[in-house]
Amino acid sequence: MGILIAVVFFLPYFILGDGCIFEINDQLDESIMNYMLPARHLWDRSTVYPEMLDGVNASGMQPSAILFLPLYCLFSARVAFLTQYIICFLLAFLGMYLLVRESTESSILAMIAGVCFCVLPLYPVYGLSEFGIPLIVYAFLCLWKRKRILSALLCTVLFGLTSHLVYTGYVVLGLWLLVMIVAFLQKRKNTWPILGFIELLVTYVITNRSLILEILVGDGSYISHREEMVSSATPFFETFWNVFQNSAQHAPSLHKYLILPIILFLILGAFCKKEETDRILYKAAVVNFLFLIAIALFYAFCHMTVVVDWKNNITGFLHYFQMHRFYWLYPADWYLEFALAAAVLWRTKIPHTDSRMLLGKLVILIVCLLPTLQMLKVNSGMYLNVNQINNGSGITGYISWESWFSENLMQKIDDAIGRDKSTYRVAHLGISPAPSLMHGFYTVDGYSNNYPLEYKHRFREVIAPEIEKNEEVRVYFDTWGNRCYLFNSITGNYMRLQKGNSLIYEGLEFDMDELRSLGCEYLFSGAEIGDADRMGLELVGYFETEESYWGIWVYEL
Repeated sequence: MGILIAVVFFLPYFILGDGCIFEINDQLDESIMNYMLPARHLWDRSTVYPEMLDGVNASGMQPSAILFLPLYCLFSARVAFLTQYIICFLLAFLGMYLLVRESTESSILAMIAGVCFCVLPLYPVYGLSEFGIPLIVYAFLCLWKRKRILSALLCTVLFGLTSHLVYTGYVVLGLWLLVMIVAFLQKRKNTWPILGFIELLVTYVITNRSLILEILVGDGSYISHREEMVSSATPFFETFWNVFQNSAQHAPSLHKYLILPIILFLILGAFCKKEETDRILYKAAVVNFLFLIAIALFYAFCHMTVVVDWKNNITGFLHYFQMHRFYWLYPADWYLEFALAAAVLWRTKIPHTDSRMLLGKLVILIVCLLPTLQMLKVNSGMYLNVNQINNGSGITGYISWESWFSENLMQKIDDAIGRDKSTYRVAHLGISPAPSLMHGFYTVDGYSNNYPLEYKHRFREVIAPEIEKNEEVRVYFDTWGNRCYLFNSITGNYMRLQKGNSLIYEGLEFDMDELRSLGCEYLFSGAEIGDADRMGLELVGYFETEESYWGIWVYEL
């Protein structure tokens, strides 16, 4: 059934081909390069990738799922990315199905939870960091119960190779260790969970050895720009309630309408007699619900003024480490919680139970799920691609893979410049550098969560006169800096100027000499620069193609 669901879900992606739709923010404009650049340098064992930001350290471009890296060596980027998504989707369904069935002994609840979870609009670029949470919890349960040991150990190493230590890896290790400590204090003797923990830890150490050495012992060749990151405080109760209801960035659980049914099911279990329901299962549902509350409380705590001020005033690893990412468990845990709470209703013994009563329970569950199913539908990747098939970008406003990366357009520009791309650098104004990087251009700008602080300072010299005109943009760059772009006073930090726009850049005060000192020889602009001569720019030409999202003015410095 899971395979059938995957076929239906991904059919629109195959129908559209290069015209399919993926989430762009933090995926196609950034994290996909964490696969593309390492794949290009897989065999030369380079420790620095020269294509972006005058060279970024390999430890700062660690793919979230290293096991998927060969896909980007064997196939085109789109095929590799879609294959990665399909694998994550199937493992998400399988993991949730196995976990819920193991926990509730109900294949129907397992099916419901598995379907809901795998269609969530999670980011496949992060591998199993979120998609794989049910699978690793299931593996732990098997080790805890001393059953299916080999399968559990294989699932554990699979999770370690397809998830990122700094996203959810440290959360899984921390919770696993906590359970083992409790078991030790209770004098429970079981070596299998210990072996599984060691296996996962060793896997992460091997795959993240450069990053770990850089963080823990300062074994890095540069100071990261993250040292200048500044966190912002938010109101405690407002933050808690918002996260509890809606989750937070990169963890879209769409669980808001599940909260009330879960509470009602838990109340039902509280009034049931002991012999009428499974008390162990009920306790698990209550404890897990309290855990979900604790995650939101912890997130809010991490964003309190006193905590934020402490982080901003220290240096090193703790300055930029995002401990609050426990909320990345939300997508998996809320649907597990719904299954656990629903199992209270499902397994409650009712006198004279017959098939009609079971059908009635199923109807109740489906009715409780209807608002969530609607949210899942309209936010799913399948819905976006079906909408694209029916209406096209002219109505939907979606940017397809083909339009975003615009390979034909990039090739036209490449042919017009007519030089080996490794011999010069380009910068981008009003457009994302991602298409250029995908095509093999070397860029002085880019989107990275770990690059040299020295380079950030050098790049700031280029844009300083412009960002000083816009306080919001200045703060955005100075206190974060992951997007190292040509921010300016006209389009700010907007980098998606579409072809056909009527904008004309005039009066830009970039430090062009500093830009040239970074090796930049060409400027790709999403709009015409009206006073290019004043800036010392010579127009090479204007380029666009029918399928491209971009219309690019190319200037030579």
